[in-house]
Amino acid sequence: MKFLVCVLLEVFFYSQVSAQYKIKDSCASFTLNIQAKNFMSDSIMLSYLDCDKTSNDDTLILSDGKASITGKINRATEGILYTNIRSRWMDGPRVIRFIMEPGEMTLHFSILNDTVQHVVIEGSHSQNQKKGWEEDNASNLKMSKEFLKDYVQLLHQKGSIDSMVLNNKKKYISNKIDALRESLITSGLKYVKKNPDSYFSGYLLYHYKSLIPVDTLEKYFYSLGSNVIYSDFGKFTLEDLFKLTDDWAFRQKFSDSTFYKKLKKIKTIYDISLTNLEGTKTSFSDFKGNIILIDFWSTGCIPCIRNAPYLKKLSAEFKNQHLKIISVSLDENSDTWKKSVKRFDFPGIHLFDSNGLLSTFYKVIWVPRYIIINPDGTVANMDAPQAINPQLKILLENLLNKKKS
Repeated sequence: MKFLVCVLLEVFFYSQVSAQYKIKDSCASFTLNIQAKNFMSDSIMLSYLDCDKTSNDDTLILSDGKASITGKINRATEGILYTNIRSRWMDGPRVIRFIMEPGEMTLHFSILNDTVQHVVIEGSHSQNQKKGWEEDNASNLKMSKEFLKDYVQLLHQKGSIDSMVLNNKKKYISNKIDALRESLITSGLKYVKKNPDSYFSGYLLYHYKSLIPVDTLEKYFYSLGSNVIYSDFGKFTLEDLFKLTDDWAFRQKFSDSTFYKKLKKIKTIYDISLTNLEGTKTSFSDFKGNIILIDFWSTGCIPCIRNAPYLKKLSAEFKNQHLKIISVSLDENSDTWKKSVKRFDFPGIHLFDSNGLLSTFYKVIWVPRYIIINPDGTVANMDAPQAINPQLKILLENLLNKKKS
């Protein structure tokens, strides 16, 4: 269901823009003042992406409900303020998401019934535009949240009510949410068309990118002003669009020439080589004749880490068979990748997709993602079950038996 995909993607908010893109950063300072009323805690946390593409989680200590923080950001980015630092969900009644811009901003809020109230943000023109658009679409936004809440509650009722009744209710709610999202996307694209130089337009494309057809997303991305394209919102939209599009002219325009030439030459996976744990290159051509299970993952992906023990079990069960399990990291930093492999005891072969070549070739925009390759290099399954799912083992057994026959 489309709305669930959108929720999933938003969980991995701080992805990294790989080095293959032609990006122009514009680093500038910001100051954020916090003024809280009826707030019993003495600490809050601000998460944002700085100019070095580093995710900052800064704990602020309040004095008489006030605090201040300074830092540097690239043009415009999203800030997430957690008023309850012990429960850091991306959304919720104690979370404030807002658009950060260079300069001085002041964020006012109060807490009532364990819920953020009366949020006012001064000094961010984009945030004011966001607030105006949300007020214009308040009814649809409110109903979307309510239906999503109902859907989550239904998931917890599994086993307690008749499965047919449960499935019918889930289908009804998901259809309602999809319809509301379509209406919000239409409204958002109208805003982008009228305001191509607004950072909020970049924000809208970024948040709805997984729900917009690729050709439409490309069209509206092209319409953005250069400042918006090179903001964090524009660059994260570009990261997905670059992988999803089949428009080579678009890829050439926005990619480094060396990376573009490498990508253009790839015909099959056997044309790709990636860095291994020893620091040398491993070519996928070394695995010709085998079924290859590729596990795309990253350190910050909790579901990816949960799959590690199940991958280890699969490796043991299929030992000495024509199956190669290859975990490909999409981490930005190779040291982080190596430490995570050791820490979580990941099995199999480990490779590092440092410039996004393999993930671009297979259009991987989220993790965990499992792809199965036939012995001849063709794709057997572009979106296989995760290792934690018993269906993956059955699928691999069937493919191996087919190879033997």
